[in-house]
Amino acid sequence: LVLVLTSTMVACQQEEASEPADGPATIVLSLGGAQLYTELLTRSEVPVGDLSHYAFVLNGTTISGAVVSNLPLSVDNDGKAEVNAGTYTLTASNADYANTEYGHPLYIGTSESFTIAVNETQNIAIALGKPKNARITMAIDDSFTALYENPVLTLSDGNRTITMDTEVECYFTIPASGALAYTITANALAGSHVTDISTATGYVEIQAGYNTTVRLKANPATGIIIPVVEGDYTGTFD
Repeated sequence: LVLVLTSTMVACQQEEASEPADGPATIVLSLGGAQLYTELLTRSEVPVGDLSHYAFVLNGTTISGAVVSNLPLSVDNDGKAEVNAGTYTLTASNADYANTEYGHPLYIGTSESFTIAVNETQNIAIALGKPKNARITMAIDDSFTALYENPVLTLSDGNRTITMDTEVECYFTIPASGALAYTITANALAGSHVTDISTATGYVEIQAGYNTTVRLKANPATGIIIPVVEGDYTGTFD
């Protein structure tokens, strides 16, 4: 009996000794492959140097088998972050920043699965791909300026409202309807024989990864406003 108990204790000790233990590891992150809204039929990509606008979450398991689910990860300006050794994917998103002020291109990307050992330092790359929101610009046709002045274009997705002019561009996440509501106002020029535009309303459809231009035109005979929606980039981002 003593021999059996001794053998059992030794086997348990050997099994416990063979179980992996969690330990620290370091990843060095790089963000790249961020595609731009472009007016050309070729695709451009840029690296991302400023990580401060991004949030990072880790998913996977540690080497001891503990599950890691949507764990916020602190990444410094050099792209370094401390993790427990294990197998993971890392996701980057600048969704909060993308909806500030006039907006910014929205990027969300996830790394390939990677395994990192205790005390190891490993380079991890995330390709961000095409923007997940739309860019909108405003243009004014000569037919419009011949009749009106001080045009104001207001766009809304139901949560954010932005007032546009020809000097700015704005960015919107695609709403469930796929369209933004717009309101246009303008003052009639003296002697133009048209009246002020108090509120011209409608909807403009937008798509992720595309630039859409809202161009204001007017019928010279009637002065009726004609919002024309144009997509500068007609190809797809793949």
